Amino acid sequence: MHVLLIEDGNIERTKSLLAPLEEQGYQTYLAHTMEMAIKQAATVWPNLVIFNPVTSPIDLAGFQRAIDKTVLDLPHIVISDSNHLDTEIDKDTILVGPNKPQQLLQIIQQATAKQKERFLRSPRLIVDCQQQQVLRDGKHYSFTPKEFRLLYLLIKNQGQVLSRKTIMKTVWETDYMGDTRTLDVHIRWLREK
Repeated sequence: MHVLLIEDGNIERTKSLLAPLEEQGYQTYLAHTMEMAIKQAATVWPNLVIFNPVTSPIDLAGFQRAIDKTVLDLPHIVISDSNHLDTEIDKDTILVGPNKPQQLLQIIQQATAKQKERFLRSPRLIVDCQQQQVLRDGKHYSFTPKEFRLLYLLIKNQGQVLSRKTIMKTVWETDYMGDTRTLDVHIRWLREK
């Protein structure tokens, strides 16, 4: 699971969440500013975003705007006491108290469990199964529903030979094999993208 952690660069090592997240096995990306976080989110498509504003004032509205700019509809957690917030939190923001590490780990596990099947990752390719889009070498691609079903089928069966009949049955939900040029056209479109 990939986590984007937003923390001030001056945070004390003992208050940082970087080491605990990595110890739990999360691939963690660190950003020190919202601008940096937006760029990171656009290039790694994390499963979860955590905002840990220990030493800086909490700009929750700015954080929520930054999350919205990613257009990925990512779950996000804010580490803060509700007494220190000057803005209402949106319905998608999970608020966790700063001195509750066990609760935080449980919430992270719950949030990432829902995201387990969302992204398929390879060294040069990230597939977002929820929004049916792909990030390849930093470039974003969108797909029609049929194109995405075909791509997903091919990725899930990587290294295997699939018959036309299997592909037509799975993607187009038909046993008709009279004219499979539509398959050829969709394969060509995938290759172009």
